[in-house]
Amino acid sequence: MSDTGTTDLNFLNLLREFGAVGEFARFARRVWTWPFSRRAERQRAILLIPGFLAGDVTLYPFADWLRSRGHQVFFSGILANADCPRHAIDRLEGILLEQSARYEEKLVVIGHSLGGIYARELARRLPQCVDQVILLGAPIRHPLKHANPYVKMLGLVTRHIRETSRGCRGDIATICGVHSFDPPPGVAETIVYSKSDGVVDWMGCLETGPDVTAFEVDSTHCGLPYNLDTMRIIQERIEED
Repeated sequence: MSDTGTTDLNFLNLLREFGAVGEFARFARRVWTWPFSRRAERQRAILLIPGFLAGDVTLYPFADWLRSRGHQVFFSGILANADCPRHAIDRLEGILLEQSARYEEKLVVIGHSLGGIYARELARRLPQCVDQVILLGAPIRHPLKHANPYVKMLGLVTRHIRETSRGCRGDIATICGVHSFDPPPGVAETIVYSKSDGVVDWMGCLETGPDVTAFEVDSTHCGLPYNLDTMRIIQERIEED
């Protein structure tokens, strides 16, 4: 498949996403070890952003792990990530500015899927507030073309609902104009992707640049925040000197 072509993902790939249950179970088996783990020497302020149709609650256990390492975690205030992207990114800008000023430091912004697109855009708009971004299965290259057709259909339905109820119009291919192909200036970007992803074509998660580092893991899309290799990568990236 070419970068500008259509994805080969289908309904069978979506069914394989049920494998995320196993990934979460493996994650949960590690919970009892957290109180005995040494806290990170470098403790960070972190903003978490959930994926499409997901809410902050889906990242609560992941946030608990980060807190067990001594990090300060903030949420996006998203109940279900289906609002107009322009409204969502404006709210996230406000949260980022507030917490960066409050703690007098740059934040680490971690986004899953659509949340990763928002994280990358926040770094582009407010590089003075972002130390680094970590994108988990985020379709940053041609998001519409690299999404599973059934997920794309849900995206079109939510846009239609917004148009009907709010008159909110936007180009879904560019996430209502929120997504830019320009990389974040001078902000370190970590990409975590999986070739087993049933929601986002892994090729759409990749880009290159002097500040970009990509890591491949074996994971479902939904299970990426709870994949043990993902956790190891994140720990190394945010706690390294």
